[in-house]
Amino acid sequence: MALSLALALSLLAHSAEAQRIDPGLRGSWTLNVAGSTFGPDGPPTAGTVRWTEHGWVFALVFAGGYVYADAVLTDHGCALIGIPADYTCRVDVVTPKHVRFTLRQAGTVRRVGDIELVDSNTTRAIHRVSPASGAPYTETVIWLRDRE
Repeated sequence: MALSLALALSLLAHSAEAQRIDPGLRGSWTLNVAGSTFGPDGPPTAGTVRWTEHGWVFALVFAGGYVYADAVLTDHGCALIGIPADYTCRVDVVTPKHVRFTLRQAGTVRRVGDIELVDSNTTRAIHRVSPASGAPYTETVIWLRDRE
């Protein structure tokens, strides 16, 4: 019973955090490739992210037409779509305009992304990446709001 109550309270706390994310993050955003810095795999040629009250969906296009896409649902904590099963995530609302996304693989932190609403038309995501092989690196990614 105590475990069930603790789990229920935990889910409510995560749901409440998702509600505190500034609604200004919601909408469609386009990657500013020229204004961003990327890791050793190089920059994508294009990217888009769509934020809703339920999380976000994300896609990048690379040279040669390769497309990477995934999604994060935040209704009940953090759930991944399009990511291998040994990955888990956590979303923390640092402030309403600053969201921290932590991605773990089999318990090891692989990525911590600090996503901030800089102004009504710009977000900045600073990702500290620890790959399974290779040296850690940091990416700074700028997104510009789409005209809707």
